[in-house]
Amino acid sequence: MKIEFGKAFSYIFDDPKWFDKVIIPILYGLIPIVGWLVVSGYVMRVTRNVASGLEQPLPVCDFGEDLALGFKYFVVGLVYGLIPAFLGWILAICGALMGTDLPNFMFVFAMVLIVLLMIAYAIFLMLVMPVVQANVAVKNSIAAGFEFKNIFGMLGKNIPAWLLVVGGSILANMIAPIGFIAFGIGVIFTRMYAQLITANLEGQAYAVSQPAVEVIETVVATEAEAPAQEPTEARKEEAPTETPPDAPSGTPDVEA
Repeated sequence: MKIEFGKAFSYIFDDPKWFDKVIIPILYGLIPIVGWLVVSGYVMRVTRNVASGLEQPLPVCDFGEDLALGFKYFVVGLVYGLIPAFLGWILAICGALMGTDLPNFMFVFAMVLIVLLMIAYAIFLMLVMPVVQANVAVKNSIAAGFEFKNIFGMLGKNIPAWLLVVGGSILANMIAPIGFIAFGIGVIFTRMYAQLITANLEGQAYAVSQPAVEVIETVVATEAEAPAQEPTEARKEEAPTETPPDAPSGTPDVEA
């Protein structure tokens, strides 16, 4: 099974009710504070549906369910964001201490090292977070965002698929505004379109990254039962057919 890259850009319009389904989360997204959580949850439900193999993965927006799912991913993202926040805090301290009695080269070295670590972590997040988001979407739990064995297993098993997700996300955010502005549609549609493209690619990548399931046929008759039945059948076949004794003549002998 391979990723259908082009399908991610067109599947939305395969659903005859796509506009009715998409406009609702877009309008919810205009609500301050919680609106973007609803949009995030809706997009993740698309990922779940694609991973499940639904032909028309666009769901009907459910405010409560989408808000809950979006909040779960927000918590996961908050935890992953603690590391760059901590590194940025150390970077700020180093900058503040420059010009003091301590040697400046120590702070310069520390700042360069921290910046390199932040760049490396940003690349790491760019690769890992699509897997994390898909795992949270499918399993609908905060704990799924920290199943590192499963997450790195999927990433290592099919890294080309997840690189396509990253590339498709970048491409969607670049070309979506151009395509939609040409038809006179506003930026709120563009953002949703780009997110739905990424959601579809994440769902496809998640599906192809799952281990193959082997189907084993169950044998009804065991080896012990089979030989036990054969002699019985053989005896039936080999049993001689009893010949009935000659029946007496129906007409008695008449003496002359």
